[in-house]
Amino acid sequence: MKTRGLPIITMGLSSILLQIISLRQLLAVFSGNELDIGITLSVWLIAVGMGSYAGHRIKYKHAFAVSFLVVGLLSQPAILLINLIRPSIPFEFGETIPLTTTIIATVISLLPLCFVIGLQFPLAVSHSGGEAAKTYSLEAAGAFIGGIVFTLLLSGKVDSFALSATISIMNLSIAAYLLRKKYLVALLLVPVIFYFGFRDINTAPQVKGLQLTERIESRYGEITVLKLGEQFNVYASGRFQFSYPDTQTEELRAHLPMAVHPSPSRILVVGGSPSVIGELLKYPVSGIDFVEMDPKIIDVSVRLLSEKDRELLNNKIVRIITEDARKFIKALRTPAYDLVILNLPEPATANINRFYTTGFFKEAKTALKENGILCLTLPTSYGYIGRKMQMANGSIYNSLKNVFSHTKLSSEEYGYIFASGRPFDTNPQTLSERFYKREIETSYFQPYILVDAFSPLKISLVRERLEKIHALNTDMEPVAYLYNLMLWSEVYGGGILNWLLDIENRQIILVLMAAFIIIAAILWKKKQAVYYSMFTTGYSVMAFSMLILLAYQASFGYVYEMIGLLTAVFMLGMAFGAHITKGIQRPLGWLRLLEIAAIILFISAPVLFKQEILFYVLSFLCGMLGGMQFAAANLCIKEQDSTGVAGRLYATDLTGSFLGAFLTAIFMMPLAGVQNTLLFLVLIKGISFALLLSISHEKS
Repeated sequence: MKTRGLPIITMGLSSILLQIISLRQLLAVFSGNELDIGITLSVWLIAVGMGSYAGHRIKYKHAFAVSFLVVGLLSQPAILLINLIRPSIPFEFGETIPLTTTIIATVISLLPLCFVIGLQFPLAVSHSGGEAAKTYSLEAAGAFIGGIVFTLLLSGKVDSFALSATISIMNLSIAAYLLRKKYLVALLLVPVIFYFGFRDINTAPQVKGLQLTERIESRYGEITVLKLGEQFNVYASGRFQFSYPDTQTEELRAHLPMAVHPSPSRILVVGGSPSVIGELLKYPVSGIDFVEMDPKIIDVSVRLLSEKDRELLNNKIVRIITEDARKFIKALRTPAYDLVILNLPEPATANINRFYTTGFFKEAKTALKENGILCLTLPTSYGYIGRKMQMANGSIYNSLKNVFSHTKLSSEEYGYIFASGRPFDTNPQTLSERFYKREIETSYFQPYILVDAFSPLKISLVRERLEKIHALNTDMEPVAYLYNLMLWSEVYGGGILNWLLDIENRQIILVLMAAFIIIAAILWKKKQAVYYSMFTTGYSVMAFSMLILLAYQASFGYVYEMIGLLTAVFMLGMAFGAHITKGIQRPLGWLRLLEIAAIILFISAPVLFKQEILFYVLSFLCGMLGGMQFAAANLCIKEQDSTGVAGRLYATDLTGSFLGAFLTAIFMMPLAGVQNTLLFLVLIKGISFALLLSISHEKS
C-alpha cells in the first residue's frame, strides 16, 4: 500500500507546484493585479473539475500511469506558453491587458494541463482500491509537501523553467515505475532537451525598440529591466516602477515635498527609485531612510545607478532598509520623521493599495513628528476629472482627511496630497521664496513649478470634485482598488466588467442568493442534496481561501512569496480532515455538523484577521473542513461505483470552487468587502444545512 500511495503523493506535489508557478508567472504577465489570482484559480479549478468528471468514465487499466506520462510531457510547454503570452498579443510590456484577453490567454495556457491533472483523481481512487477519502488525503499531503518545499527552498532561487523541468522528470519517472517499462526511462531526456532548447526564450526582447537587460525572479515578484537609449525602465511583476536616469521626475518627487515642509530633517522614502536620495541629500538633513521590501529590486536599482549616484548611497546618514514599509513603521516606538514620502505607483493592485488606506495612514501618523507631513501622489489628469478617477482619488483623499486634521492638495496635473496633524502652509509664494532661500541646484525643478502646482484656482477645482466622494479606503474594504479596477476596465475595454462593477453590491448579492435558494428548493428532499452541500462547500472554502489571500495581501503585502506556504497549510488541513473522517459512522449527521462548523468559522474569521500566524490557522481550518466534508459526502452516497462517486463529487467540489474563486475576486471582495462576503458565505451554508435536514440517511 505504501508504494500505491507514492504516485498519489507525487500527483498532489506536482499539481501544487505547477499551480504555484503558473499563478506567479501569470501575475507577472498581467501586471501583478490580484484579480488574476481569482481568474487563474478559477480556470485551474474548472478545468481540473472537467477532467475529474471525465476521468471516472475511463476504464483503461493503465490510465493512471499514462496520466503521469501526459502531465510530464505537458508541464514544460504550459509554462513556456505562459511566457509567450506577452510577445503574442498586441500590447506593449507594462501595458495593462484587457479582462477578456486575460481570461482567454489564461484558459489557452492552462486548459490542457489542468484537464489531465483533473483526470488523475478518479483514476487515483481506482488505483487505491476505491478508497476516495484516503486518496483525497494522500493527494493533499503531497500538495502540502510541495507548498512547503517551494516556499522554504525554491522560491526566488529556482526559475520556473528549471522547476517545470524537474516536475516533468518526476512525473515521467512515476509513469515508468507504474508501467514497468524500462524503455520509458529514455523519455527523461525530453525535459532536459526542452529545458536547454527553450530556457532562453523568455529572455528575448519583448518590446520593439527596447532592449531587455535583466529579468530575474525574486521571492516577491518578477523583476524586468528594459533599456531605451540610455534610460532603464524597471518593472515588478509586469508593472512599471520607475525609470533611471529620470532627473526631471526625481527632482519633482524630492523638491516639491521638501518645499512644503519648513524644516525637514529626518526623511522616510517608501519605494521607487533610490536615485531620489541624491536629490534629498542636497538639503541639510540629518537622516534619510529608504524602505523597499524586495532586496533584489534594491540590488537591480543600485546596479543601474551611475557611479556618482551609487556613491551617494554610502553617505552615513542614508539607510537602505529591506523590509515591508508597513511592518517597519509599525515597529517604530516613537515619532521619528519630519517627512514621509510615498514614492509608489497608483493603487491599481491590492498590494499597492495597502499604502493608501486608513490603516496605513494611522500607522504613518504615529511615525511623524509633531509637525511631520505625509506626502503621496495619485493618478493625474490634464483636464476634467472623470467619474471613475474622481471616486478612486476621492476615496483616498477622504481617508486621509479621516486620519489627519490638515490635508492639502496640489493642482490635478501634479496629483500631490499632503497631510499632517498640524497646520502647514502651501501658499505658492511662500513655497517659492522658501526654495529660493535654500539655494538648491537643480536641472529642471524651478520655483514656477510651485506656483503652478499650488495655484489656488486649480486646487479649488480639484478639492470640489474630490470632496464629493465620502467612501473610505480601508484594508478590509479596498474601495480605491475597486475604483482603479473600474477605471482600468473603462480605459482598456472591459465593457462587461465595467457594467457589472457599476451594479449595486446589494443587487449582486441578492441575485446570487436567489440562485442558491432556487436550486435548494428544486433539490428539497432529494438525494442530490449531498451534491449541493459539496458544491456550497467548494464555493465557500475557495471563497474563504481567496479572502484569506487578499486579506493577507492587504495586511502584509507579500502574498506572492507566501502563497505557497498558505496553500500548503490549506492542503495539510484537507489531508488531515479527509483522514480523520474516512471511517466515520452516520456520515449525514457529520455532514450537517460540518455545515454548522463552517458557519461558526466564517462568523469568527474577522476577529482572527489580526496576526500573521492566525491567517495560517484559518487556512488550516478551512482546508480541514473541506477535507472532512468531502469524505463525509462520499460516504453519504451509497453506490457500488465508488470511483464514479468520487469523480462526480470531486468535479462538483471544483465547480463550486471555480465560482467561489472567480466571483469573490472580481465582485464580492472589492464590491462588498470582507464582512459582507463572509455574511454571504454564512447564508449559503445555512441554506445547505437546511437542505440536508430535508433528507434522511437512507435517501442520501
